[in-house]
Amino acid sequence: MNQRFTFILFFLASFHAFAQQGYFIKSKDQTEIYIEEKGQGTPVVLLSGGPGLNPYYVYPIHEKLSTQVRSIILHQRGTGKTIMPRIDSLSLSLDKYIEDLEALRIHLNVKKLILIGQSWGGMLSMEYCSRYPEKVEKLVLVGSGSPSMNFTNYFSDNINSRLLPEDLLENPGLTRLWPGYFFDRASALATKPGLTNISGQAGINKIMVGDYAAKEEKRLANLKKYKGQAYIIQGYQDPVSFAAYEIKEHIPQATLLFIKQSGHMPWFEKEPVQKQFFEVLLGSLK
Repeated sequence: MNQRFTFILFFLASFHAFAQQGYFIKSKDQTEIYIEEKGQGTPVVLLSGGPGLNPYYVYPIHEKLSTQVRSIILHQRGTGKTIMPRIDSLSLSLDKYIEDLEALRIHLNVKKLILIGQSWGGMLSMEYCSRYPEKVEKLVLVGSGSPSMNFTNYFSDNINSRLLPEDLLENPGLTRLWPGYFFDRASALATKPGLTNISGQAGINKIMVGDYAAKEEKRLANLKKYKGQAYIIQGYQDPVSFAAYEIKEHIPQATLLFIKQSGHMPWFEKEPVQKQFFEVLLGSLK
């Protein structure tokens, strides 16, 4: 295995890959939410996807961000080190996820957040923005789903169309679908072994997707109130790429930034794609 993929797997497999500050904050309902951060300067909050994926897979982004800003990862309920005693609609909801983000904003002592959301993290960022448009300085959406559920009409089809017969021999789940998220199949297969540590507590996805769908109408009505900066970073071959245009419909001032030969996670694609992605990402923060 070449050095690049060894580096990627190191990020995926090890929670302690880099020395960084970790601590808990208390949310509105007194749930302890784990926060980790690295770097100095302007605080930037990085939200990972799923819903229900551990945030370790975005560590390459976290590491790169920390060279220029104070990169902060919020471990969403039921993921990473934010372990919940139970996963149900009482302990887990979109309202509570938003309360957790607001608790982080207060802890950071900033009037406005800079949010980088990947996949579901982008959808969560838009939900927060729709409720608190005055508390968001900048949105950076990386491979995000749309503010509605329209993306579900094509997302799975796009993934499944890329799978080969040997992929379908695996048990259902993210491991089976993983190559469908990529432009470069070799990159998908090289990073696949790191998936053993990617899923959080069971049951999160169903609850959160259902709640996101239930709050769609209000979110769409309020999202246009946001007048701040927004960037949509999307791979041309991302299975959810069409969502970028719907996001722009509701955040018309957003800048569309496409990455060539890239799927859902450009930092795991070939080296030139990684380079282009990080240049675009860091450029959006200037």
